[in-house]
Amino acid sequence: MRQSLKIPAGDRKFALLLLLAFFVFLVFSPAGLGLAGGPAQVGTPTPPGTPQPDELPTPLPGAPVMVGDQVIGYVYDRVGSLSASERAAILNARLANLVSNPFAPQVEFEVVESEFGTDILANGELLMTVTDQDAESMNTDRQGYAAFVVEVIAAEIERVNALNAPIARLQRGLQTLVFILIAVVLFYIVNYIYRRLAKRVEIVPEGGRQKGFIRSTKYYRTGAWKRVAITALSLTRYALDLVILIVILPVILKLFPATAHLAARLIELFLAPLYSLWNFLAENRTDFVTIGIIALVVYLLIRFEQWFFNEIAQGGIKIRGFEREWARFTSRLVTFLLIVLGVVVAFPYIPGSDSDAFRGITIFLGALVTISSASAVTNIVSGIIQTYTGSFRNGDVIRIGEVTGIVVEKRLLTTRVRTFKNEDVSIPNSSVLNSNVTNYSNLGKQGKLVLYTTITIGYDVPWVKVHELLVAAAQAVPDIQSDPAPFVLQTSLNDYHISYQLNCYTRKPDKMPRIYSDLHANIQDQFNQAGVEIMSPAFAALRDGNTVTIPAGNLPEDYQAPGFRVDSNP
Repeated sequence: MRQSLKIPAGDRKFALLLLLAFFVFLVFSPAGLGLAGGPAQVGTPTPPGTPQPDELPTPLPGAPVMVGDQVIGYVYDRVGSLSASERAAILNARLANLVSNPFAPQVEFEVVESEFGTDILANGELLMTVTDQDAESMNTDRQGYAAFVVEVIAAEIERVNALNAPIARLQRGLQTLVFILIAVVLFYIVNYIYRRLAKRVEIVPEGGRQKGFIRSTKYYRTGAWKRVAITALSLTRYALDLVILIVILPVILKLFPATAHLAARLIELFLAPLYSLWNFLAENRTDFVTIGIIALVVYLLIRFEQWFFNEIAQGGIKIRGFEREWARFTSRLVTFLLIVLGVVVAFPYIPGSDSDAFRGITIFLGALVTISSASAVTNIVSGIIQTYTGSFRNGDVIRIGEVTGIVVEKRLLTTRVRTFKNEDVSIPNSSVLNSNVTNYSNLGKQGKLVLYTTITIGYDVPWVKVHELLVAAAQAVPDIQSDPAPFVLQTSLNDYHISYQLNCYTRKPDKMPRIYSDLHANIQDQFNQAGVEIMSPAFAALRDGNTVTIPAGNLPEDYQAPGFRVDSNP
């Protein structure tokens, strides 16, 4: 069966339009919008005349003043009714508008003194005011700090203008197209390899060519292998596509001022979980190695005990007093105990197992299992008792309560019985242990299983003849043994008839319904041919005017129904 791996045409068009719109936005968007700037430079700048970093005083807490992503200083003083933080917000907005506007004319700066401090003017408009405390925080004077601010702003404006130049935009556009083309080629290669591998995963029909170990298995021929392989290939393809996006997208975003800061955020978004996972694995590597060793030891022990009990089940290994039928159940029980033991040993090495939250969850789960598993534990114990007491085995014909059938499977919690009507009945092991279990197979293997049925015959028929007819009916059934021979018991003398119980032996308890059916049919044939009426369940013996109950085909040719007799004597 071939699967279609093509992307719908509508989806392809939408993806192309989306890429085109993204490309146009990147190429023609202004460097501003409050997003312009290169990598952030964290820290306090060093204006002219400032001592070396080791000699700088620790600045007091203040509101940062930024040009793009660069911090050029802090403001501390209130000017008029404006607080330091309000001054910083206004300054940042003015600087952003000044730097990011690509259509602004040539900016000319002036530095003048005012009653509040040293004012910096841009094209005649007030840009910011430097106070004595602002300058002292940078360990310089107001004029030196103002000159430094003008120099930084001018350099930032020059950088933004260079980024917004048509040649620069065209270069970034071409670079973006190259990276998009690389991404498309990589996507095509990944999907091409996926399609090629998917075609090789095909179902080999029965009787077809089956080369190799995997192709010769039923698991492969039924198609289960194909489903697993296709799923694994699809997950791998999606993972590779995601890796391509993670690598290409930040590179493209880094080319444009409007999205440069998003590149670092995107890389951090993808790398932060990996970084945390790496630290977690590094901090707990010893515990993980210990858990791995414990898991390996438990796995090897389970494989060994499964091989050991499998040899017992097949008769390769014999242990006195240990029956072969116990091997499968014992193997499951030992596997369960080994897994529990491995979990208990490895529990202290699980990272976080000593935390209060982990302990709380453990206590809650323990209480939940304790409360809800009482019946399960009872069934498990009952199943173990039944297995090792040998009351019945898989394949035995048994009766548990009102259920009669063949034991299909014995599990830790339930016993599954298939009735003669082909119904699977799961019976809890606790119910089996508390019920009377009749095992027909144990005596059937020895030829001592007795099947019996009861009929009633009138007193007018000699009992010897009834015995002969019943025994003859039993001997005519193929699955009833001739040795020991069938026998008849007269179980009761009733008001109108006698109860005769026919008993016979068989070795095939799994055929009991058919044996009973054939036996009842033979009894009817024998008695009808002998002209003996079967008075079951009850039949009056008054014959005046009544035809006998024998079928017409077994009546004599001259038979006539008796008439009514009327006695007129007083």
